[in-house]
Amino acid sequence: MDTLESMKNQLSSTGLYRLDGTTTVDYELAAYAEGLNALRNGLSALQAESYVATASDYGLLEKERACGLPSSGGVSDRRAALLKLGAVRPGACTKEGLESALSAFGLSVSLEEDAANSKIIAHFLSQPPCGQTEAQRILEIFCPAHLTAESDFTGVS
Repeated sequence: MDTLESMKNQLSSTGLYRLDGTTTVDYELAAYAEGLNALRNGLSALQAESYVATASDYGLLEKERACGLPSSGGVSDRRAALLKLGAVRPGACTKEGLESALSAFGLSVSLEEDAANSKIIAHFLSQPPCGQTEAQRILEIFCPAHLTAESDFTGVS
C-alpha cells in the first residue's frame, strides 16, 4: 500500500472526512504523500545499503573502503568478498581460513607453515592484482602477530 492510500484509509475510518478525490483534504493528502514517498524511498534505499547481502551501491563502497578491499568486479563478487572477509567463526583461524580471507583481496595463495622458524610462507599461485608490495602488506596484516610473513612469487608467471 502506498503512502496516499494508507493515509486515506486511516482518515476514512474516522468518518470525519469525505475523501472522494475532490476535496481540499484529498489535495493536501496528495501533497503530503509526495513528500513522504521521497522519505520512504530514501529510507528503503538506506536499509538496503546497510547490509552486505542487499547493498549494491554506496553501501558496498563504504564497506569495501573500511575493510581495505578494492572495489572491482560485479556486485555479487564484491558481496562475496566482504562476506568472506567477515566470516569469523569458531574454527576459522586456520591455514584455510587465512587463505580464504586473503582470497577476498584477490590473492591466490597456498600457505606453508614453518613452525621451526616461526613463519608462514605464502606461495602465490598467480600475480596479485594489487602488486607484489601491496600483497606483502596485506599478508602481514592478516598473518598472526607472532609469525613472520614471507611471500614467494617464484611460481607466478
